[in-house]
Amino acid sequence: MRSLLFFFLFLLGFPIGIQAQSLTYSQVKLVSSVETVPANKVWKINNVLPTAGLTDVGTPQWGSTRHFTVLINGQTIFWISAAWIGTWNGSQSGVAADSRSIGDSPIWLPSGTTLAVGSNLYAISVTEFNVVP
Repeated sequence: MRSLLFFFLFLLGFPIGIQAQSLTYSQVKLVSSVETVPANKVWKINNVLPTAGLTDVGTPQWGSTRHFTVLINGQTIFWISAAWIGTWNGSQSGVAADSRSIGDSPIWLPSGTTLAVGSNLYAISVTEFNVVP
């Protein structure tokens, strides 16, 4: 019974044209202005190159923040956010910084997606792959 069910599912899937695709390496890029993922390519965002320090968020006071953003299809994505979570006094005691990041995981972008640097970034490190049918 089980093999009969598998056989019918196979026959149903066959006419749909299910086919595997693979990726082959193309190049490494530094994206610093608006660029679009070309047709038959995918991009993997590896990391960002910031133009400012994470803990240097200006005059240290409660709530001072610095955001490091990328723009995907014109939408602001917060890659890293750094904030002072302490208070400043003459001896600098009680000052602490906190940062949150999505940068520990890659982000894959399909063809037709736009990518650009946002605030406090010089460039975005991207690996480009060819989509091979």
